[in-house]
Amino acid sequence: MPLVAALILVGCASTPPAEQTLLEPIDFKTIPGAPAVRDSRAAFRSVFCSTLRADLGMDPAGLERDGWLWRLHDEPAADPDFVAKPLAAGQIEVVLITGAFSECVGEQSRPLAAGADRLQASGALVRTITVGGRSGTAHNARQIAAALSAAPVDRGRKVILVGYSKGGLDILRFLVDFPEQAADVDAVVSIATPVFGTPLADLAAPAYRALLAKLPMQKCPTGDGDVMASLQPDAAVRWLASNPLPEDVRYYSLAAFASRERVARALVPTWKHLGADGQRNDGQVVAIDAVIPGATLLGFANSDHWGIALTTETVHPTLLSRPDPRPFPLEQLLVAVVTFVADDLGRRGADPPRATR
Repeated sequence: MPLVAALILVGCASTPPAEQTLLEPIDFKTIPGAPAVRDSRAAFRSVFCSTLRADLGMDPAGLERDGWLWRLHDEPAADPDFVAKPLAAGQIEVVLITGAFSECVGEQSRPLAAGADRLQASGALVRTITVGGRSGTAHNARQIAAALSAAPVDRGRKVILVGYSKGGLDILRFLVDFPEQAADVDAVVSIATPVFGTPLADLAAPAYRALLAKLPMQKCPTGDGDVMASLQPDAAVRWLASNPLPEDVRYYSLAAFASRERVARALVPTWKHLGADGQRNDGQVVAIDAVIPGATLLGFANSDHWGIALTTETVHPTLLSRPDPRPFPLEQLLVAVVTFVADDLGRRGADPPRATR
């Protein structure tokens, strides 16, 4: 969700040393009457770290030093008996939804590409739907519906929709606007999604409307021009409060916030504007805004907004350089997310709707 241009116009097993304020609990937002968020950080950490160990052969000490997932002070203790079932990829279909402005960038904006290719190779059905980069959620929900009508999901598989950044908002709008198709969806995962909007949209909206909304771009049609409007906090909160999400879909959220060492050079101004370490954020989204009401919380990644899903630093190494140059293990991240969700769906398949708090 590269809002930077518009603004210019106006670990794993543990966490590396950090200021204690970074490790304080996060009181993320919700809406009245929403189910309580289910905390599965410890269980997801176990799956992610197991995936890293299996793939990279890293010893526990190495995983501890990497600290890809923040361990906040309120993270529950791990269940020593928890072991996720191995992923039966042939029983899974994954649909990835791109974020704001993604189609303006090209192939490099395909989120979690390495993980998608690996899942596909192992037998999962995986596809990416590129939604309107400069359009609002209503427009993009129609695009998702059209794509799934043209190539319907396999009802014999568990269907998991994964939305990166604004793509998560587009998925939520799709579920509400197209309930018949939503009935085929088992789970939704939001990754670094501004569920409650982002303050950057309020700041950038006037300049965007005046100078960029209708500017011709070869790879990026203007669409309905509502990308910023969909990301403004007031609009996001009003929509959530007025549109209950389907109760028979399971929701999962992975949020992110970064220490300075993991913030790309181009994101430093917005990271600072959103509060730097004082208001934990990923350079585009504040962590308190990134959890779907009633979702299962997977964790908080130590990454900036682009690093959690994209490898664009390989194309723009100077603009996107970070003091800590190690890329987030995106292949293992998506595999762990899908493994955890598939296992969780199996464990909770017949659970009744969760009570509101």
